[in-house]
Amino acid sequence: MNKKYFNFLTLILISSFVFFSCEEDADPADTVVPTPVITSISPVEGYPGEEVTITGENFNANAALNLIEIDSNGVSLASVTPTEGTITSLKFTRPNVSGVGVSISANLKVRNVEDADEKVSDSVSITLLPIFDIITVAGLPKTKGGLAFDADGNLYARGQDPAEVYKITPEGVESYFGQTHWGEGEMHFGPDGYLYAAVVWGDYGIVRIPPGGGDYEDYMPADTDVNNPFDFDWDSDGNMYIGTADGTIYRRSANADTATLIKSYGYWGSPMRYYDGDLYWWTKGDTVASAGGENGLWKAPVPAEGDTISPASSTQILSSDDHTPSGLAIDGMGNTYLMDGWIDADDTTGTITQDLVRVTPTGTVESIYTLPTQNPNKAVWHDNKLYVAKGNQGNQIYVIYLGPDYATGAVPQY
Repeated sequence: MNKKYFNFLTLILISSFVFFSCEEDADPADTVVPTPVITSISPVEGYPGEEVTITGENFNANAALNLIEIDSNGVSLASVTPTEGTITSLKFTRPNVSGVGVSISANLKVRNVEDADEKVSDSVSITLLPIFDIITVAGLPKTKGGLAFDADGNLYARGQDPAEVYKITPEGVESYFGQTHWGEGEMHFGPDGYLYAAVVWGDYGIVRIPPGGGDYEDYMPADTDVNNPFDFDWDSDGNMYIGTADGTIYRRSANADTATLIKSYGYWGSPMRYYDGDLYWWTKGDTVASAGGENGLWKAPVPAEGDTISPASSTQILSSDDHTPSGLAIDGMGNTYLMDGWIDADDTTGTITQDLVRVTPTGTVESIYTLPTQNPNKAVWHDNKLYVAKGNQGNQIYVIYLGPDYATGAVPQY
């Protein structure tokens, strides 16, 4: 009897042990979520739309459960969800929160929103750059005489009257560089390091300033070579192409001292640009189509030596009477920007607008940015930015950051 009782008691004790052991296993221990840690941000300084990488540890493996918070002096600027990530790395697109011409120093932190306590990292400093900036050229009353960049990234701005040239370093330091003659044409650095400037009106044609600065030298006199040059550029072989105020285009061979007419037809006031083996020009106000076709944006491949450009060899990118550009700019992907400038008193077809307009290589028209004033005059493309001269309206240069993906659609893209 005692033996049976003992066996029964033993069975009860074993059963109880198994029961409570199973119950204990079924109750998991609380999960401890570690606090995110940021070790670096790259790049620390940048523009809206650029990708940023945060490196660290303890991020949520599910990228969508991390929240990147940006604030300045305790004021929230943006909350961004990463585009991708792991426990040691997160990527996000920098938001557009900067004002005109204002760089913002801000704080960035990472919040794990999955955790009930929402563990948050310490803050790390970043800098948010503006997509729109303004450079004021103190030495000039107007920035009407063209813009150019040298190989070191220094910006040069030319006035009209006086036609002085000022140099602005990437750090914003301004200094006097040289003197050209009164004029309204474009300005470019040549293969020889000289700064060339077109003098549209008068007897000076194209002049140039030595690489070290100073007064101009005569280079291509007007009338004897090219009358009223407006814009010009060089190809990789050193041949020079000159567009005139009447819409004609010349070529000055690298091996010759004279210019040859390669586009004989045109219309007054047509701006021209050279890009990647093609010559671009705008025909405007041509009510009788004497310029070889409809008003709008045209291009043609540079003709072989001895050949000329004709309407048959030209391609119209855009047919339009809606713009009256006083200058063109072309970016690194073949998009053309229109500087809508003057309009004749009796011209009922053109308009003056504050809109910066881009025409893609397929002829799509995109409104890029609304500028502070009308009548922008000249523009130049440099390092993913478009620099636009305020022209007759004053001594400022507008800087619009278009970003590395500027060819994919209208900007801003964020």
